[in-house]
Amino acid sequence: MNFSIIINTHNQSKFIYECIKSCENQTFSDYEIIVVDTSKKALKKKNFKRVKYFHIKEKSKSFPVLNQMHQILYGLKKSKGKFICLLDGDDKFKKSKLKKLSIFFKKNQYILNQDIPIIFTGRSKYLEKIKSIKNNFFFKKLFINWPQIFGTSTITCNREILELFFKVAKPFKWKYLAIDAKIMLFARYKFGIKNEFHGITFKRKHSRNLDETFSNFFSIFFWKRRKMQLDYNHFLTKKRTINIDYVVTNLINFFL
Repeated sequence: MNFSIIINTHNQSKFIYECIKSCENQTFSDYEIIVVDTSKKALKKKNFKRVKYFHIKEKSKSFPVLNQMHQILYGLKKSKGKFICLLDGDDKFKKSKLKKLSIFFKKNQYILNQDIPIIFTGRSKYLEKIKSIKNNFFFKKLFINWPQIFGTSTITCNREILELFFKVAKPFKWKYLAIDAKIMLFARYKFGIKNEFHGITFKRKHSRNLDETFSNFFSIFFWKRRKMQLDYNHFLTKKRTINIDYVVTNLINFFL
């Protein structure tokens, strides 16, 4: 088996069938689809050809990001693919995604690829922009040294990377951090990251996106997560990077 698409979903009945259909319509043939669902009600059975469906109990109601990680770990254990594509139940894949990735991974066995998604709502869509300042040497040294993160659904990697991530990075310890941020930082230091392909993932923007709670600059949770991200980075690298981001984040958390 070449690819395993692991779909995590929780109370997304409005979107999940469209998500699964986009996976079944791939022009590449050697793959499987694994759906791990923690919704209150199981999905109604459809005539899906490739889907292995698992309806399991929600693991963490207080921290949805931990529940998502439990789903992905569960799906990983049930999967057989050499390469793992992660997908949120409210997003979609372009039908050529696996075919393009199969060519890419012939020369990049142990690289994590994060493609550049199309962001869409009910009325509009646009290609996510790469922030060139993120790669500026002085910006990284003085301000912030984080890779740009486009979301869980844009991540594909060798299963060995994901298995090592769950074993070494202790991802369940960092309860505020989403899996995309954790695996991106882990892969950056252990393997390497590439941003190949534009528009092969469709990322849905709506009011119930998992990350919305932590994206508000004025929220306490934003700064708690920021501090945890710094600590996680230190855990991985065994180094502290003292810059403006570090000073401001720690100062704000001191008064929270």
